Amino acid sequence: MPFIMYMMLLIEDKNENVRATNVTTFELGSAKTTHPEKNEKKIFLRKLLQTLPSVSELKQYVGVFLCGVTLWGSSWFLLKDSVLPDGYLFKMAGVVIAGYMFGQTLERYTTINPVVGMTLTGALYRYFGPPNFLESPTADLIDFHLRRIYPVIILTKGPLTWNWEYIKNNSVKVFSLATLPWTVECLSTAFFAHILLEFPWYWGLHLGSILASVSPAVVVPTVNGFSARGLGTKNQIALLVANAGGLDTAFTEGVCGVINSAIFYPAPLVYRIVKGLLAIFVGIAVGIFWGMLSDSLPDHSDIYAPTIRSLLIFGGGVLLTYAGGYLGWGGTSGVAIMVCAGAAATRWARRDWPIADNPVWEVYKLLWRIFEPMLFTLSGYFLDVSQINVKELCLILGCISAALVLRLLTAFLVALANELSIKESLFIAVTWIPKAIVEAVLVRVAMDSLWVDATSKDRRIAAQHSNIIVIAILITSTLGSVLTTALGPVLLSHDSRVAPEDFYRTQTISPPVSSNRVRRNNTSNSLHCINVQ
Repeated sequence: MPFIMYMMLLIEDKNENVRATNVTTFELGSAKTTHPEKNEKKIFLRKLLQTLPSVSELKQYVGVFLCGVTLWGSSWFLLKDSVLPDGYLFKMAGVVIAGYMFGQTLERYTTINPVVGMTLTGALYRYFGPPNFLESPTADLIDFHLRRIYPVIILTKGPLTWNWEYIKNNSVKVFSLATLPWTVECLSTAFFAHILLEFPWYWGLHLGSILASVSPAVVVPTVNGFSARGLGTKNQIALLVANAGGLDTAFTEGVCGVINSAIFYPAPLVYRIVKGLLAIFVGIAVGIFWGMLSDSLPDHSDIYAPTIRSLLIFGGGVLLTYAGGYLGWGGTSGVAIMVCAGAAATRWARRDWPIADNPVWEVYKLLWRIFEPMLFTLSGYFLDVSQINVKELCLILGCISAALVLRLLTAFLVALANELSIKESLFIAVTWIPKAIVEAVLVRVAMDSLWVDATSKDRRIAAQHSNIIVIAILITSTLGSVLTTALGPVLLSHDSRVAPEDFYRTQTISPPVSSNRVRRNNTSNSLHCINVQ
């Protein structure tokens, strides 16, 4: 009897060790009654609890809420009635907060990027909420100037993570993927807008230069997660998507700015042509100079170097944005900001500030966290469904879809021509679907750039621009984020050089244990099999 009890305790102890390694155990010893329904309920409850905010997250939310309350209370002493519930600032802040909460909730319970929830909140608030708060000249002016700050943060944060060594070694692959699909979609959007929506060619080209931009920020976190699990690492898919997508954004900023200035800025034709040819090159030169300056000042060992460099890049970016718009050199400021950040990050990386992990990037990461809900929620507010009937909506969807299909086909062929497999090329095409950041920043640029003596037709088309852009954001960001998450494990191959335990670590809570320990746990009274679910 003691011997039997000893063996039972030994088996139970070994079973506990195996369960800690995510291994399923089949007992061959004493019979035990199992209750599948109870186990299923426990699993369901455990998964449900995992979806709820943790104590740490709740504390963070409470802290942010209290910060908001104190700022709101303090602002009353300065702004009085405008921050009360009937004031335009209260309405603006309320819709931004609601957009942030809905976006984060949507991301927590689905695979959809939060920008979709933020944009949708703004659109729904415009339709179901109180009267348009942007009718207030002050509120409209605030939104106008915020759209001069958004690009500085966005265009600085992205290049701080660019891997220039990878871009140099894969220049043909990266630049072809960044420019060829963009060019095809821009021109095809102009064509379909002219045929379906009866836009003049210059309006179609203007719209195409905006919609042709891809938003890698929507899918890069997901693709990086696949890379951490060993998916797509052989051909460095994550690096390709991040860097080619970033250069696509730079290309959009330059070309769209040139097109916008060429159409709307009053100047002789010869001057506009020369300016268009020189704008991007001037931006590159100014960006390199400012990037080198941001590396030299202050001294790298200065304790205030991260703060001063962050402010130096930000201040220079804001100045260039306003100056470029005032002088009609559209595109120059955007290119300069991106080149500045990329040049500075590359020089910092030669010392002890690695790319994507330096203190300046952390500053801009925080700034983007603050301004992101403002950008997308207030951009969604520009969707005016009262201006669209069913026929126009169908034509708009047809225009967006047709141009997008041609873009994806081009991206697939470009990836295939660069010696990626068919499955990897399909995955690249899927990641080239989302449109979000550049489109949101430029959602009102057509209305802001209109001539003083613009015709009623031009004003109607400019207003329609905003509707088309918001619709494109909602559709493509949703579709892109869902398909990337769903098709990644199917289309990307697993690199055998990644250890199996590294793959399982991303799927299990318990750390993996070496196969030697599992083998030592095998006994004649228990049978083990690896659980990979």
